[in-house]
Amino acid sequence: MSEDFDLRSREYWLRMFWGLFLGLISAMGAFIFIGLMNAGQSLILPDLTDWTPFSGSWLMVVIMTSIGFLVGLVHHYSSATELDVFEAVDEGRMDPKPVPSSLLASLLSLIGGFSLGPEVPTGMLSAGLGTWISDRRKMDTGTTRTNVLSSVSSAYSGLFSSPFAVLLMLFESRHQQNLVYYGTLLIAAISGVIGFSLFYWLGGDSFSLLLDLLAPPSYDLRIWHLAAAVLLGILAVPFGLLFPIMNKILSRLVMPLNGQPILRSTVGGLLLGLLSVALPTTVGLGTNEMVTVTQQAAEIGVFLLIIFALAKLLALSGALSFGFIGGPIFPLLFVGSSVGSAIHLIFPQLPLGLALGCMIVAVPASIVPIPVSLAVIGIVIIGISLTNALPVLVAALVAFSVTHGLLIKKEEKTESSFPTQE
Repeated sequence: MSEDFDLRSREYWLRMFWGLFLGLISAMGAFIFIGLMNAGQSLILPDLTDWTPFSGSWLMVVIMTSIGFLVGLVHHYSSATELDVFEAVDEGRMDPKPVPSSLLASLLSLIGGFSLGPEVPTGMLSAGLGTWISDRRKMDTGTTRTNVLSSVSSAYSGLFSSPFAVLLMLFESRHQQNLVYYGTLLIAAISGVIGFSLFYWLGGDSFSLLLDLLAPPSYDLRIWHLAAAVLLGILAVPFGLLFPIMNKILSRLVMPLNGQPILRSTVGGLLLGLLSVALPTTVGLGTNEMVTVTQQAAEIGVFLLIIFALAKLLALSGALSFGFIGGPIFPLLFVGSSVGSAIHLIFPQLPLGLALGCMIVAVPASIVPIPVSLAVIGIVIIGISLTNALPVLVAALVAFSVTHGLLIKKEEKTESSFPTQE
């Protein structure tokens, strides 16, 4: 790859062709994956609109146990594993060999209602595809990196309906700040627009249903709201850190079963199915339940809202520990919405949009290394007005800074961006 950003270079336009082509293919793959996930969930999951404890369907025990058995079979006969998409973005490549089986295990996990999100499998699909094509074509390291960034950018721009947020994610990844990187960003940015456009077009010229999901009432920003955002960012840290702590504990408890993946995932499906009967809000990635806990917060009450948040963390950690594959971001958004709703009930002086926005974003931002991108994604998903966006960004940066600047040891910062299976 050239050491300069030169639009007159044939080499650069060849890189752009491959980046945009792979971005298009990755977005199509991500759209198909999401479509299969939604169709599968609609086909087998029962209606779970009741948040009342112990009102869950016993059918979920059968479904999650059966899916656990199938996921265990995938692990037994393949090299399926949860691959780190953020590491792939940093390194500019992902080992493509385990990607197909990992996608199958992830699709089964998501269809089965486990508390996981689709951002990891769609990221694995795009990064793995970008690397595989690059290797097949014997492309150099720089071109391979561009292909991976463009592929992930396109898939995530479609998934989150926000090319700008994904571009910020690339700025937050590890890179050399020079003119060459801006050339790469141009390719990734156009690829992101392609991915967003594809999702928009295939979705019937409509935005994602995730946009303006909560749409809290706008409020008049006051200076003290920024101070409150700092406190909310700090308060989000213990909830965010509970995820890796729970994951580490459960992973150690499950470790004796790691040599028997079929038994491990079947037992995990059974236990998480029983948890879903006790607390139905632990099923799925949590977007529908976010609406429930915010609109019915007064009826649910502070105590149950906190229980819902802790149970969702347990369901997320349990799913990953027992070998199910998926992302943590969407379940963590639900955790933030539950805690934010509880805080608003305790301190009604805090505007609902302030409490929700700050906590929904700050909880995942405390452990996922893209706080600014998460803030933008959160603003888009929650439906916060631009005039109310500043406290959300402050809370995200505070949560990330407290976690990574004070609480995480230096050697731990080199580990995975978020916990995966051991």
